[in-house]
Amino acid sequence: MNTSEIVYGERIDDLLPGLFAVQDSMTIGHDGMCHYSATLEREVGQPLQRAMMRVEAELLLQDADTVGTEHEVVRTYEQRAADGYVRVAKAVGHATRKTA
Repeated sequence: MNTSEIVYGERIDDLLPGLFAVQDSMTIGHDGMCHYSATLEREVGQPLQRAMMRVEAELLLQDADTVGTEHEVVRTYEQRAADGYVRVAKAVGHATRKTA
């Protein structure tokens, strides 16, 4: 597994600790939704924060393209953050599988 590959501008090695910390804090609420909250040390949190900002910007641009169409996407900040986390985690998984 090559964890030195880059995903959303960050090395996978640098993203994994933050991704795992967030995953470890996840719970399923009474509403069936996944909830998470984690306070990360700077060296753990900053790479994930930068990657999340990049992916959320990507999601905002995609959502903007749907405004006024029959396929309009309206996400809350929380939904975009959750979708971003999933997108980063999937990209990391895909990148590590293809180099294995």
